[in-house]
Amino acid sequence: MQIDDPEFKKLIRRIESLEDRLLTRKEFKREDMLDLCSEYEKKLEIDTEIKEVKKNIRDVDQVIMKEELRGMRKSLRRLGFTNKENVVQIKGRVACEINASDELLLTEMMFNGVYTELSVEQILALLSCFVFQEKSGESAEMREELMVPLRLCQDNARRVATIQKESKLPIDVDEYVQKFKPHMMDVVYSWSEGAKFIEICKMTDIFEGSVIRCMRRLEELLRQLQSASKAIGNTE
Repeated sequence: MQIDDPEFKKLIRRIESLEDRLLTRKEFKREDMLDLCSEYEKKLEIDTEIKEVKKNIRDVDQVIMKEELRGMRKSLRRLGFTNKENVVQIKGRVACEINASDELLLTEMMFNGVYTELSVEQILALLSCFVFQEKSGESAEMREELMVPLRLCQDNARRVATIQKESKLPIDVDEYVQKFKPHMMDVVYSWSEGAKFIEICKMTDIFEGSVIRCMRRLEELLRQLQSASKAIGNTE
């Protein structure tokens, strides 16, 4: 070819050097070398197919996320957290103040006047359902004063979950309602009435550490609800 370019000649010498090194390796003297090369080509083809499948999975995931995003937007509009233009409304601004638990349900209950219908002790007991996440071996027994708050919570939870399901979000309505556990309601109610810690610990089989953890989460949730109330001009 009579190419005089020094870089090209350098490249040729490097190729020849690599070929010599390659031919001196014992693998090239194997009788099944052609079979190994064929297997390696198949491996490369499979690797290419795997990359293509992974790309397709990512594309499908993006479609699913888009569908869920549309469902979330629809449910927020129906609940009044945003308007038809997806602009955040006052309910949405209130929900933004809450992250200690389910902000949608807590905000919905606030705007439905649930808290105004209850005493302070009942409110605290009710909010314990949002922060208690431990398992308890005993069934939740509670005094009559706590039946109404629990029913209000469950009714609002069912409504929120139903709207989300109708908006094509992947949610089990009954499972959503049942995730708010009432096992600490009686304990928190007694504590808010002035019962000592040793007394409320005797009322349940829940570990003392779990009771303390629940109380701390409850305190944080109360702070956030206070900020949320201020966001709508309620300073009481």
